[in-house]
Amino acid sequence: MSTETTEPAGATRGGFSLTPAQLARMRGHVIHMKDGRLADKSVARPGSIAEFTTTEQDVKNLVAKDLRKFVDDHPGTRVPVVIWAHGGLVDKESGFETAFEQIEWWKANGVYPIHMVWESGLLTSIGGAIARRATGARGFFDVTDSVIEVAARLFGGRGIWDEMKLDAAAASLDGGGGDVLIDALSALIATDEVDVSLHAIGHSAGSIFHSHFVAKALSGPKPRLREFETVTFLAPAVRVDTFESTLLPLAKRQAIKELSIFTMDDEHEQDDSCVGVYRKSLLYLVSRAFEPERGAAILGMEKHLSAAGNTMRYLGAGSERLVYGPVTGGPRTSSNATSHGDFDNDAPTMESVARRVTGSGSVTPFEPLARASRAVPPPLPAPALAGARGAAPARRALCIGIDAYPSDPLSGAVADARDWERWFTAAGFDTDVIVDGAATREAVLARMLDAVATSTAGDSLVIQYSGHGTFVKDLDGDEDDAETFGAYDEALCPVDFRDGKLIIDDDLAPIWDVIPDGVAVTLLFDCCHSGTASRGLPARADGPEPVAGRRARFVRLDGPTIDRYEAERAVFRGDPVSAAARASVLEAETGRAANVTKNRPEVARREVLVSACKPDEVAWEKGGHGVFTQAALGVLTADPAISAKAFLAAVLDTLGPDRDQTPVLTGDEALVVLPLLGGATVSAPAAAPGALPAVRGTTEDVREAAIVSILRATADLLETRG
Repeated sequence: MSTETTEPAGATRGGFSLTPAQLARMRGHVIHMKDGRLADKSVARPGSIAEFTTTEQDVKNLVAKDLRKFVDDHPGTRVPVVIWAHGGLVDKESGFETAFEQIEWWKANGVYPIHMVWESGLLTSIGGAIARRATGARGFFDVTDSVIEVAARLFGGRGIWDEMKLDAAAASLDGGGGDVLIDALSALIATDEVDVSLHAIGHSAGSIFHSHFVAKALSGPKPRLREFETVTFLAPAVRVDTFESTLLPLAKRQAIKELSIFTMDDEHEQDDSCVGVYRKSLLYLVSRAFEPERGAAILGMEKHLSAAGNTMRYLGAGSERLVYGPVTGGPRTSSNATSHGDFDNDAPTMESVARRVTGSGSVTPFEPLARASRAVPPPLPAPALAGARGAAPARRALCIGIDAYPSDPLSGAVADARDWERWFTAAGFDTDVIVDGAATREAVLARMLDAVATSTAGDSLVIQYSGHGTFVKDLDGDEDDAETFGAYDEALCPVDFRDGKLIIDDDLAPIWDVIPDGVAVTLLFDCCHSGTASRGLPARADGPEPVAGRRARFVRLDGPTIDRYEAERAVFRGDPVSAAARASVLEAETGRAANVTKNRPEVARREVLVSACKPDEVAWEKGGHGVFTQAALGVLTADPAISAKAFLAAVLDTLGPDRDQTPVLTGDEALVVLPLLGGATVSAPAAAPGALPAVRGTTEDVREAAIVSILRATADLLETRG
């Protein structure tokens, strides 16, 4: 391998670095993009990686001058041009590190490399977000992969992955870095003065980049490029549906002459680890935590790829199109990669790919560098030994109440939480309370997850919420009833919801779904709520009319709040480029599953949910307390061991036939006949401190709607580090 050693690259406190001379020599091989776009200006001799940017003119010069010179220096041969897209979830320095490692090696093999360095969200950001919660309220505990998946989804992973997919798509939109490269290559090839072959290689999320880039180059009535000789994916993180809608048709009609995949077999995917404590490969985390639906089919996962009939028929038609590793195969089919990140740094893999690109049986050996970006993370602290609980199962309650909304105050939600706290404590529950300013989105989710994840078989957990609810436009395109009701997500309003920090139903269903076996979880929500997960909008745009002495627990979001919410979710930045990129992503994801939150069958639910009202009603507070809470506490004081089904009937009887809100019970039939609070040993509080006089509702003209199926989920917590 021919590389420079007089000016060694090195790791600084900030990571990988290059000298100005090294960066200058990379100008002809690196196209840097941010958000898929090129820069307006660049520095001819950047002093650091941070200063290195690429303009449209730089791309034109790279092709017309640098590539052209390389071709001229290799007369009489057809020059392969490799367009490399690195993995996502890495910083700019890591992209340059990959390029620096490979450029001279490719050139030594007679190949001209072009590295697409596209900035994307950091995997370390996801790991860090989880790591901050690695110590729950009850101390560090050994956490399951399912908990980590939920944590990764809730605390940044989903948003960062969505943003990365937008960046990948944006690069191939008109004027994007990839689009400009296509034009430049097309112009060079059209001169008939050069003889080149084109090859696209994508590692991990680089497969997402190339699914848009190669498709853009080869599609349309007049494709700008005629063909790609090879497209090779290494541990591809692209969805199967995206691949089958973009590249597979091109491979079938030979616009892509040969398309191949190198990846690990499922045994090694499950033996891999990432973000410090997740005990499977990154592709498992992508499938289960980062994509809209849990368990999304990912091209690089054997369990999904083997079930993709159309793709497997194509791959099976060629003896070298699919390589499951680690394997010592032939000169074009070997790979020693045993971790997701290994492929672009593994000599057998890289040499196998190079033989495909060059068509030669002999290539210059690949000598991987010791990468600064691949330092082994420090080990996690040893888990603390759990204290013995004795023979009795644990009974715990989490009470949440929010009055002090900055612009939408309530007056009875905190009183509800305190009443429930007193009742549960007197009944022998270990009770946790979070109210007002402490009840931020992050804090509420973390406390819920902690409560569920630290539960074990035989435990009972009750989660009570009093506060505002609302609905917000669905950003995922995953609402299957959009034509009937409009595409909306229900949302819980933590105290910081006006900053865009809503807790939507899609956040919460995954949590309920990982409630540990044998744990009884009951949810009591006193807010505007859709117990059947309907999507019907309020008949009045401004919500229910005010009624003297009463207040509705429902807010309608204004424009600035919605904008901040969309920015928080990182799926739509509001500009035309982002809108077009999102449309491109959604168009390619043809198999994107409908919202799993709304379609969860009751038999699959591990939780029992009692909602304060029907979907088309409003949850009211009166006299400084929630109407539902007053009735519920009275019923439980009379019979603490009452079943969920009998509890609902008793509450309805307390509210009377002329009630203004009708509570709803949701749960598996086998669960709703059991004690509401999870165990027959619950006893009534000595003084019944939470019991309040029953209040019968009156009928005013208020049946105007709320939408908000709050908190669909809470379970196995997060925990990790990256």
